[in-house]
Amino acid sequence: MSTPQRSLWEQLVTKNPMMAEVTRFRKRFLSFRGSSVAINGGIGIVLVCYALFAMACVYYRGDLDPLLLILFFLVLMIFGVPLLLHAVIAGERERRSWDMLLVAPITHSQIVIGKFMGAMAAVLMAFGLYMVPVMVDIIFSPNIKVLSIVYACIVVIMQASSLTALTLLISSRVRRPIIALGVSLAVVLLYYAFLPALVSSMANVTGNMLTGFVHPYNVLERIRMDGVEVTYRPEGYSLYDVNTLTIVATHVIYQLVITVTLLGWAIKTLVFADNEVKFIPKSKANARSKKSA
Repeated sequence: MSTPQRSLWEQLVTKNPMMAEVTRFRKRFLSFRGSSVAINGGIGIVLVCYALFAMACVYYRGDLDPLLLILFFLVLMIFGVPLLLHAVIAGERERRSWDMLLVAPITHSQIVIGKFMGAMAAVLMAFGLYMVPVMVDIIFSPNIKVLSIVYACIVVIMQASSLTALTLLISSRVRRPIIALGVSLAVVLLYYAFLPALVSSMANVTGNMLTGFVHPYNVLERIRMDGVEVTYRPEGYSLYDVNTLTIVATHVIYQLVITVTLLGWAIKTLVFADNEVKFIPKSKANARSKKSA
């Protein structure tokens, strides 16, 4: 008898053996077990910083802007995700465990989705822990809108998904983790700093609207200014003339498209770094050497 064909959801999620990556990421980043002094020391430093941050949120409760605190996490995440996830596939190649993974009875799609879900679980857990002291500040903030907090959290989560997919793609296309880290940080700086500055220099409405819907900082700033009287408004059509829900929904759709595209690209080119492709075939190289002689 033939085995029943699994649905795409079962193949990639519920019946995917690579979902064990969720537990692996949790143990790697949130456990002191093991002999890695660097990892355990890094976790200890993070815990100390988290304790100081929590005490500041409690002491200055009601005086801090919760949306600015969420924006601060976004900045940390933009650089933290590449630092933590750059070796997610490139590290497997360096440790020589990649070949065993490729010959296992799993598909490339299951490998990529499993790695992605494990990384996203770690990022979402970190965001949830970060929001615990922020919630104390939110409770005591007199004029904060709950809907604005929800919008901001959605923007951060969607940005985390596209950033995780980007890091996963870069890690899948190189052979060394250090190269993956360098390329990831370069792309992050280009996308979040240099490119928005270039687009905004287009002057006017086109540049402002493009970066306003795409760049997470501008979306969060628009959420923060929702309902606030703006003293300076640029000439022509601006983000302040657009409904906040429209901006957030557009940003979510954009991030979903980017995430799916990057994951699909990673699946299609998962073994790109394993192929020893020569720029000049060996036969042509020998012919050229004979001619030069």
